[in-house]
Amino acid sequence: MAKKKILVAMSGGVDSSVAAAVCQKEGYEVIGATLRLKHPDPAFAKFQTCTSENDEETLAELVKKLGIEHHYLDLYLDFEDLVLQPAWQEYCQGRTPNPCTYCNFFIKFGKLLDFAEEISAEGIVTGHYAQIINDNGIYKLKRGSDPLKDQSYFLYRLSQKQLAKIQFPIGQMEKTNVRALARELGLKNSEKKDSQDACFSVAGEAFPETLRRLFDGDAREGDFVYKDKVVGKHAGLHQYTIGQRKGLGVALGKPGYVQSIDPESGEINLVTDNEELMSQSFEVSNVNWQCGTPPELPHHCQIQVRYRSKPGGGTIESLGDGLKVTLDAPSRAVTTGQAVVFYNDEYLLGGGIIEKV
Repeated sequence: MAKKKILVAMSGGVDSSVAAAVCQKEGYEVIGATLRLKHPDPAFAKFQTCTSENDEETLAELVKKLGIEHHYLDLYLDFEDLVLQPAWQEYCQGRTPNPCTYCNFFIKFGKLLDFAEEISAEGIVTGHYAQIINDNGIYKLKRGSDPLKDQSYFLYRLSQKQLAKIQFPIGQMEKTNVRALARELGLKNSEKKDSQDACFSVAGEAFPETLRRLFDGDAREGDFVYKDKVVGKHAGLHQYTIGQRKGLGVALGKPGYVQSIDPESGEINLVTDNEELMSQSFEVSNVNWQCGTPPELPHHCQIQVRYRSKPGGGTIESLGDGLKVTLDAPSRAVTTGQAVVFYNDEYLLGGGIIEKV
């Protein structure tokens, strides 16, 4: 009987490599695929840190060791159109987008699923730290077992159709166990450090500035304002985010923080009191209910306003085409453009974009 074919997204890192090896041990015919997202202009691409010749050498060794078929998918143009350009437009408006959520929906679990269908694979596998539970035909996303590595926040946009075709073999494992299994399997990348870079980054340069150069954008310079007085000039709206302290270059006698960014006037308002950065309610747009149907509203649940923040309790209620969120306790630097994600215990309900604080 022919083996079931599965497509594994392989980056060269230990997580995706172990995911591929696990699927192979489970009896699948594993096909590897790697996304190439480098800019086609060598003069620009040589500064990108998203992939290197070492990564491709590592992949070649892994593919040979596992004895699997492997493909490179050149998707830069789609990546630019569906992820980078929308992110730059958000930065231009003084907002702080989360491009990973766009990339997961359109590229990693969009274009990659299209390729899986082309080669008649039954679905795709990645090394994400998250879990998919099939509850009588409804696919629910659950946090990864390793709380330090859980990536469910970035996956809130995925649809039921996508979830039905996805597997996360290491979602129930802790990172230390993943590395231990990689050593047991004899994978040379078992101790490879986790990548901390964005998928499109230039060493020593902030991501929004890289986008500005890429799209030859206007820096939108303007004034820093503190207590209604101009205290300096800033280098462009795209360079700053709510709550930012470093890199302001103004002397206020005490640490200053970005409180608000006005895309119309170009002014960035500063404060020195952290309490002025606290918010308890905000509006949400572009809501995706991952389970297919929304909970009965209003609904009290766990709310996570950024990837590295701890979730806290709050209430979500209907507001026109979107939602109003009221947190049980104020949160620091709630930022427009960022993703907010809702959980019932460990299960992801859905999420959206923070629109108005």
